[in-house]
Amino acid sequence: MYTPSNRNVRILFVTWDGPQVNYLEGLFLPIFKQLKKFGFHFHILQFTWGGSDRTHINHLVCKEAGIPYQAITIWRRPRGLGALLTALLHSRTIRHVIRNQGIDIIMPRSILPGLSALLALRNTSLQMIFDADGLPLDERVDFAGLSSSSVTYRLLRDIEAQAVRKADAVLTRSSVASRILLDRAGSEATAKKFYIVTNGRDSVVFSPGTKENRAAIRKNLGIPLHTPLIVYAGSVGSQYCMNEMFTFFRYLLSSRHDAHFLFLTGSPDSVLALLDSLRDMKESMTVRSVSAHDVPNYLAAADVGLALRRPSFSMQAVSPIKLGEYLLCGLPVIATRGIGDTSLFVKEHVGFLIDDACDDQLEKAATWFINKVLKMQNTFRERCRTEGVKHFSLDQTVKKYRYALESVIDA
Repeated sequence: MYTPSNRNVRILFVTWDGPQVNYLEGLFLPIFKQLKKFGFHFHILQFTWGGSDRTHINHLVCKEAGIPYQAITIWRRPRGLGALLTALLHSRTIRHVIRNQGIDIIMPRSILPGLSALLALRNTSLQMIFDADGLPLDERVDFAGLSSSSVTYRLLRDIEAQAVRKADAVLTRSSVASRILLDRAGSEATAKKFYIVTNGRDSVVFSPGTKENRAAIRKNLGIPLHTPLIVYAGSVGSQYCMNEMFTFFRYLLSSRHDAHFLFLTGSPDSVLALLDSLRDMKESMTVRSVSAHDVPNYLAAADVGLALRRPSFSMQAVSPIKLGEYLLCGLPVIATRGIGDTSLFVKEHVGFLIDDACDDQLEKAATWFINKVLKMQNTFRERCRTEGVKHFSLDQTVKKYRYALESVIDA
């Protein structure tokens, strides 16, 4: 139960998204819709280089949610400068929205929206909440070839630190991210302004479902009810440990020849290309691209979910969305230690943590799955569901956002 509020706080959420992600619709809109019940009314300004089809969909889903939405095209040219120029010049657009919509708080998500917000707030007393959203600049160093000694890195690091210092509250996805950003901001920032929020999902939508529903999905996949089914849901690429997932599955097949691996991804062609080199396992793998609406049903039909990620400096600051989705669907997790606060949530009773994805640990993970999970499936399903609701439900996430928002308006 929630307590309706008479407050009327208008918040401008400024985000920056490419066409390959859909965090706005899938993650943030459900949170903002729930926060409306407590008197927090969001307006969304999205910088994007996605096509008109994507922005049209965003317009429709935001309209349905009763949330004003405006899209701004990110300039891709000149290369390396277009994005920066977009952020600089559209600070005027932000000022215009603030003035016309009576905005009380601005909430930029990540570094370049933070730059736009800093410029827009000059000579104003408007409050700001900075959603740091991990360490995106360091992620580019770890996985995209950006040099940490480059002018670009140093400039954006300084903007990030300024946003932390200016903000009345800072949202992060892990305790390590809070410590790193606090240290970078220097003595002008204090630990009390940092709030860790989770990437929550609707626990009604993401659920174990019924035995009949799980059987129907397996029938659709052509997989017998008692076949061990492993699932991976999400993006593909080297940082997601594709080869290590294949190695784990090979160990599993050596003991359970009937095991099956289901990939749920928006990039099915990339996975299918990799499977061509895995002729010994290819027939035991299925690759599907399904709608967001269908994902929970497929997850619930599996026996274990993989959440491996390449450990790096930047990965200490992330909160994998799939982790909460798996647990809410009653799915035990095999995950990598050191990825955000994963080790706080994935304990032995709901998952298996890997320190480094060497063959020895992957073999141990396969043995754990066979000897424990498959012998106690109902028990694991109940435990995982309980932990998922406790830490990753939409209600818990909204509560954490409320706490941060109320700390700002009540200051």
